[in-house]
Amino acid sequence: MPTNRELYFQLLSDDSKYLNKNIIISLLADASKFDDRMVLYANFDREVVDVERLYTNLELIKKGMPYQYVLGYSYFLGNKIIVNKDVLIPRQETEQLTVDTIVYLKKVFKSDEYPVIADVCTGSGAIACAIEKEIPNAKIYATDISSYALKVAKKNTKNVEMLCGNLLQPLIDNRIKLDVLICNPPYIENINNIDKQVWKYEPHLALVAVPGTKCYEEIFKNADQVMKEHYLMAFEIEEDMEEALIKLMNKYLAGCTYRFHKDIYNKTRFLYIIK
Repeated sequence: MPTNRELYFQLLSDDSKYLNKNIIISLLADASKFDDRMVLYANFDREVVDVERLYTNLELIKKGMPYQYVLGYSYFLGNKIIVNKDVLIPRQETEQLTVDTIVYLKKVFKSDEYPVIADVCTGSGAIACAIEKEIPNAKIYATDISSYALKVAKKNTKNVEMLCGNLLQPLIDNRIKLDVLICNPPYIENINNIDKQVWKYEPHLALVAVPGTKCYEEIFKNADQVMKEHYLMAFEIEEDMEEALIKLMNKYLAGCTYRFHKDIYNKTRFLYIIK
């Protein structure tokens, strides 16, 4: 059997456009059932446990399937998240949104308080999972229009309550009042802006909205039905959406304070609304 080191350099020389160092390391760790890459590095000169699995996964990846779907999981803020074709693969940008929201929660709420939080358009439940881990006293709801996505989210969380329905509607129906709402909704209006691999494999329902501001307007319009007197709403947005969102906030959320933040690539990708 080849060692992890031998296979690493063998795969590194492969000219497939779908392979890179990160994916190769993920394949090797998976084939030896290592959840922590540091464990893989510590065992780099040991034989790969399941070479057959590695090569089977490799062929699917070289055909274009995202490696997270091939493996059946991804990582989000250190948490292992189950993913399949019914949910988007968690992105780095969404990690930043989640961290910012957790920082806010820890600053505003004491350890013996019980904030009520909703992860709207939860998908895989990655955001809810991270918040649940960092804010154990919180009451967390996760909503999604897809019952299939909620089945995945349920597997990725422990005590999060799943509610099926469009955006805020299940929260309204259950008369739930929130301290914090966090949301990464569909916002891509032009499908030509979507990477071909993403469009082929990831759920269109979680990607596309026409107009791009559709979900934000629906949430802003109904925010008073689900948010408490003082609150935070945190959103991932598409770049170049600031002007349109400011108009909507002026229309529906007069008196609130809002801030746009940039991601690590210096693109405006986050909106925080505080009241």
